[in-house]
Amino acid sequence: MKKRESQLSIRIISDIHKILKYLQLGTIIPIWPEFNKYIEYDLNHFHGKSILLIETADRENIAGHILIFNYNRETLYFGFFGVIDDGKEKIEFLIKALINYAQENDFKLIRGPINIPIIIYGWGFMEEGSLTDLFIGKPVNPPIYQKMFIQNGFYIKTKELSWEGDFKKISTEKMNKFDFSEFELLHPKDWDEVIKYKNVFLELNARNLAPESVLTPDIGSLFENYVDFIKRYGDLFMFLFAKLKKTSEIIGCMICIPNPFRKDDQGNYDSFTPFSIVVDKEYRQKGISLLLVKTMADQARERHIRYSSVPVESRQKLSIFLVKAKAGLFHARTHLILEYTL
Repeated sequence: MKKRESQLSIRIISDIHKILKYLQLGTIIPIWPEFNKYIEYDLNHFHGKSILLIETADRENIAGHILIFNYNRETLYFGFFGVIDDGKEKIEFLIKALINYAQENDFKLIRGPINIPIIIYGWGFMEEGSLTDLFIGKPVNPPIYQKMFIQNGFYIKTKELSWEGDFKKISTEKMNKFDFSEFELLHPKDWDEVIKYKNVFLELNARNLAPESVLTPDIGSLFENYVDFIKRYGDLFMFLFAKLKKTSEIIGCMICIPNPFRKDDQGNYDSFTPFSIVVDKEYRQKGISLLLVKTMADQARERHIRYSSVPVESRQKLSIFLVKAKAGLFHARTHLILEYTL
């Protein structure tokens, strides 16, 4: 019997449990059952939906997937974009379905990929030549995806560079160049105290981060979910704050995300990624970033963590100089966040 020619169509679903079944189509990072509660938290918050690519010949098959979500009426975010055989025709069909959905629902921009929760699944299409080993927040894909998006009218909004390697010990000589007498570092004493620092963290980021460095929509509403993940796989030491002794004002912080996909020969988690390093502008050039990094690295080593992957937006030249020249890390991966104007 002659096989029928396949036809492509789409189906949109909004049931969270059904969406969870198909997310793996759009990422090589595992959808472990123990991750479901973190994923569901973000899906519920953003009212996520999935656009499924249906291929029908003799029977109906799910051939591709996009997650779509938003938190305002201006920007439609997408993530977990994947086609089973990476075929050009299917990728283009799915891209056009994404654009059509945005047009029909009066969005002004499309931005992505943003794979929620981003602390697990990351952002961007990976450029060719990047490392492809499994790491928290580092998507992997063949370059055909970004190529097809750009051919269909998307442009590069942000280029994120990952700088990686075993972190070096920072010498006492380097630290002695600065006077830290007016500053003090603190770790929250328990997880309840971490939550109390939520607004401090958000305000520090709002004051100091350039717009292109802020990729996570509505992070304030996701903070508790992220803390819960760090609590499960990491440690309290991954939250570190710098304050003025005189006023107790918090003027800097560093927060890291554990990587549950790597262990050393003794079964210890051996890597993490700095999620945020922020210092108020008026206290820069005083070695505070160096102090935060040294303290975090020293405590990480005590817990068998040696390797880090640091995301830096490509236009942040000073940050790139610090991770390359001072920390001795190498440029390991590049991810592209794309945008489409409607």
